[in-house]
Amino acid sequence: MNSKFKIVKKYVDEYDYYGLLRDGAPDDEFISESLRISDHISEDSTIEQIAATIADVFHLAFGNEEHPEYYLTVAQKIWSELHPTA
Repeated sequence: MNSKFKIVKKYVDEYDYYGLLRDGAPDDEFISESLRISDHISEDSTIEQIAATIADVFHLAFGNEEHPEYYLTVAQKIWSELHPTA
């Protein structure tokens, strides 16, 4: 697994949207979503683009209608770790 995926998975798990991990879901709960997110973002992606990608992936996976702004905090953390010298 590449480092971008590991970064995305770490923060998606940390935020545990919908409390699935907290409620006993297995540690691999967000692997497919994290893979999709990491496949669609790059180091050139802005925080807003990362948040929009997360929103799109979670909409497809869970049918939610959260606005991308809902994911800005996790997007910021992902962006920051992808740009350690920024």
